[in-house]
Amino acid sequence: MRHRVLSSALLVAAALVPLPASAQQTAVPTVKTTVDEVLLDLVVRDKKGKPVTDLKPENIIVLDNGAKQTLTSFRLVSGSEAVTSSGAKTALDPLRQIRLVTLAFDAMTEADQRKLARTAAIDLIKGDQGTNVFYAVVVINTQLMVLQQFTNDKTALTKAIEHATGGLGGPGLSSESAAILAELKRNLGGGQNSADQEGNLRASAGQTASQPVNNGTDALQAKLASVMLDMLRMDTAVASQGARLTLSALRALVDGQRTIPGRKSVLYFTQGMYLTPELDVLFRNLMSTANRVNVTFYSVDTHGVTTASQNSEARSQLNSATRASGTAMTQTSGAVTRDQVMASDNAEVAGRANVQESIRDLAESTGGFLIGDSNDLRGPLRHVNEEISSYYEVSFTPAIQSYDGSFRKLAVNPNRKDLVIHARNGYFALPPEARVSGIQPFEVPLLKVLSDGKNSEDVKFRAGAILLQPRAVGTSVAVLVEVPLHELQPKAGPSKVALDVHCSLAALVKDAGGEVVQKLTRDRGFQVTPEQLKLGNFVDKMTVTLPPGKYSLESAVMDRESGKIGMQRSEFTVPAQAPGVAISSLTAMRSYTPNAKGLDPNDPFQFQGGSVTPTMDLTVKKGPNAVLRLFFTVYQDGAIPSAPAVEIEFVQAGKVLTKVPMQLPAADAQGRIPYLMTIPAESIPSGSYEVRATARQGTTSASAGTMIVID
Repeated sequence: MRHRVLSSALLVAAALVPLPASAQQTAVPTVKTTVDEVLLDLVVRDKKGKPVTDLKPENIIVLDNGAKQTLTSFRLVSGSEAVTSSGAKTALDPLRQIRLVTLAFDAMTEADQRKLARTAAIDLIKGDQGTNVFYAVVVINTQLMVLQQFTNDKTALTKAIEHATGGLGGPGLSSESAAILAELKRNLGGGQNSADQEGNLRASAGQTASQPVNNGTDALQAKLASVMLDMLRMDTAVASQGARLTLSALRALVDGQRTIPGRKSVLYFTQGMYLTPELDVLFRNLMSTANRVNVTFYSVDTHGVTTASQNSEARSQLNSATRASGTAMTQTSGAVTRDQVMASDNAEVAGRANVQESIRDLAESTGGFLIGDSNDLRGPLRHVNEEISSYYEVSFTPAIQSYDGSFRKLAVNPNRKDLVIHARNGYFALPPEARVSGIQPFEVPLLKVLSDGKNSEDVKFRAGAILLQPRAVGTSVAVLVEVPLHELQPKAGPSKVALDVHCSLAALVKDAGGEVVQKLTRDRGFQVTPEQLKLGNFVDKMTVTLPPGKYSLESAVMDRESGKIGMQRSEFTVPAQAPGVAISSLTAMRSYTPNAKGLDPNDPFQFQGGSVTPTMDLTVKKGPNAVLRLFFTVYQDGAIPSAPAVEIEFVQAGKVLTKVPMQLPAADAQGRIPYLMTIPAESIPSGSYEVRATARQGTTSASAGTMIVID
């Protein structure tokens, strides 16, 4: 599904400036849709798997949220032509109606898997899809890397596929990708959005916007290069290793193709994907965004014929869970075993142990299918080739009364015997302006509340900005949003001992003039125990870089189960960078995890190999073992030979109560000195205090402070 919409600027221009008569005569016919129409791609086969090319509008029934729809357009796209239901043929504009296929390869550890993927992918590109089909080759390893930008050069594509599946290490692929990325940016004047670039190229070629552009022209190459650059803009703030990295990379591939029409496909070559519960929301968002942007996934399992061994672990865990559960139900005496306590959890793990299920779901939910359980993938991939080459486009007007961001289910039922129809399973009802700007469904109610500007405590939470390291390009600022879990309404999860909670959040950073300089959004779902729900807190950290100035932070949190939304506003200042030593904000610490595995070396919240969980709660309750814990980082100036030192002050009612010098450890390789200060709360009289930390190095100094309450 895709909505075809025009930005308001283009809409006004089209209304005020009539096309020249010559342009009107040579315009290429296209399927025209209004901002309220839905354009849906269909792949139709007979019962024997052969493509159906004689389908008529009356042969299908399209249902939108269960309501039958009247089709406003219907045509078969085949090769470089489109055929209407009356049999009329029109040529496709190679610039505006191109088809993009992204070959995305996971890092495969086994040589036979790489060979299987390589043979299948090379066979695929050798097929004849027409002149307006372009392929790109990317690899998801330690990051998202491009080995070939969009092209129909089969020699170049073969070389890129061989590199992607050749077992070359991450550093080698990374340098190759960096070179391609630099070339793309040079070709597009620094990697800016190519809308103006494309227009200039058209003008220099003497073409109007409505005239077809021959394959290989500068304008077409500019468009393809721009899409490739957009696909490589991965959100590194949420990327790490494993499935989270994969989901972030696949989401980047989808988001990068948002602005271009036509059929778009991603062939994902992988060993499978294991999704832990906290990744379920990210996975659902990937599928929903792909449906909205009209990207179809085809998942290619490179294990070969190993389904039995893949599923053996799942069956073993499920059988174990079943036995334990049965024992627990019938047992009337004696101690309860650990397996009995964990029976529900084991059943949940068993359901996730088959790593093929998630990639099957990804494909089938977006109109594609899973290719696997075979040591020869060339045959199934020829079916993909057929779907890229030939498919139906239909459009309809769903008459939506409220664009509330809700999911609308689509179904296409045959009204003729022997038809098998593949189509995406739905879309989100987003207003036109949201579709143009790429706003995600969960963002719509949050941004509306922020636009209204009224503070609300329907969901209580804490939010604030933490100043980190100042640099020449600006100061790194961590935006923290902390939600007490008891503010969220839970629902029963698949495990009897766990509950599902789901919240969405948005934060707008505005400058002194009220202009939005950063939009930060997250959609989070996870499982908690009843005890965690009662006492726990959820903290999200999002980092931005800001120049000196005064800013406001407007934050909103929505409980997805109840629909309640809280909103608040705060202000902060980013000072100008001064020469010499620097210090971060003082941040209260909620917890510390020593020897944290997979810790990102760039994560600012770490100390001596452990992970620091910050909190915006600045009140410390007195009691046994209660402590005040403040975390900060000193950034030394490498040009000053002496080491930095820090002095801590407690101030009350403007009076300095005590000064304590702190012994700092050596700086890390990046010149950072993280420090965790811990003071027993019982030794501090009750009251409000300002805590100041002053760092000195040579003749330079820098200070930071925060208010705390000992209760």
